[in-house]
Amino acid sequence: MALAKRLLSLTLMVGLALGLAACGPSQSQSDGIKFGWFYRMVVDLSHGDEPLSIEVVIACGSQVRQILGEGRSARALWAPYIYGVRTGNGEGVLVQSPNVCDRDVTKKPVPADFMPVVFWTPDAGNLEFLVAYLNERAYEQPVSKLTFHRATVTEATEADHKAWRETKWKDNIVPIGDRREDQVNARSFFRGEGFFPAGDPNKSLLRMACFSFLRVPIPPDLRELVGAHWPSDRPRYWLLDWRVVRPIIFEENPQETRYWERFRAEAARRGVLRGEEPRGLPTFYEGTGVNRSSGVGSIGVGRLASGQGLRIPYRVETGYPWATERMRTQGSFDLHADTDGGADQGFAYCYRDMFGYYFATPLGTPRRAADHRIFIDNQLIGTWPESTTMAPGAAIIERDEYIWLNNDFDLTHELARMQ
Repeated sequence: MALAKRLLSLTLMVGLALGLAACGPSQSQSDGIKFGWFYRMVVDLSHGDEPLSIEVVIACGSQVRQILGEGRSARALWAPYIYGVRTGNGEGVLVQSPNVCDRDVTKKPVPADFMPVVFWTPDAGNLEFLVAYLNERAYEQPVSKLTFHRATVTEATEADHKAWRETKWKDNIVPIGDRREDQVNARSFFRGEGFFPAGDPNKSLLRMACFSFLRVPIPPDLRELVGAHWPSDRPRYWLLDWRVVRPIIFEENPQETRYWERFRAEAARRGVLRGEEPRGLPTFYEGTGVNRSSGVGSIGVGRLASGQGLRIPYRVETGYPWATERMRTQGSFDLHADTDGGADQGFAYCYRDMFGYYFATPLGTPRRAADHRIFIDNQLIGTWPESTTMAPGAAIIERDEYIWLNNDFDLTHELARMQ
């Protein structure tokens, strides 16, 4: 019955929007989205000794659109995408809302071990740096600021949503912009548009993203292929030219090599990376949660569901807000990855990478080269010279056993809004 009511609501909203389209923009197009069905998510955590129960009433609505050459269509949007609260000591804890629109949770409940993506920030008043928790093991580490207990998602009503907006929503630490800009044009703090002063390089330029390496085991029968490049002093961490790595990882000659099938088989044998696709975007930005060792945790459908892989967070010197104008002429810049204290057990660092701004060149001219200095736990493991790409310019190899692959994702989603 609840699902039937939502589908009827969606049909009526779409019909109204289509009927008004010939006369000009519909109300949902000009003023914002009409939200018609709702869910309540409660996330129970501990921040040190401080218990946190974060409540979010998720609103779902429809947006009518027409792509050139196609018929009109409607799609479901949900909000808020990310909601955060201030802790007693001024830090911040944020949760990502799941994309549960059109799901009848009475008949198809969210998994009992559902785990949303959670973020911690050292300053609730400045969200330009976040730490994302992307594996259930992350909460068990010495570096963890949080303990995860449970998350529940149930049906809610419009009255519930209104009451929540009038109370707890006002405690949201995520900067909120204009309602129409947010709902119609998808402009939010995490995209940067409208939240920076005129002339700031972030204005209309950069989305926040979460940066990490995914630690991928190298199959035994490929170790010799990789190990042939291992420096003679056999360091634990070393750099390998992407011209060597790319054919192995991305199967430039798949009919001949089938390398990646061997990577998959090795990962399956070890019981890691289930549901992961290390060569593409992780699914975290989709609002489906974290895939847990139980094989559940996530509400994603289909084969891909990120979360079981172990991620190593990293930050680059070109990141905002710590990068400065010296990057325009500097001949090198640093990347720092962290493993100490269990930091390699499923975290990511979230910020805006300004590389495109500081290394921009006139159209048709080569990008300025710079040396990439790679640090792990503040120890320099190598320098990749004269790179013209974002860091790292080379692949990081751990002995001859693991390759670290970039696995980043934006803090935005096409169907998500902030209010």
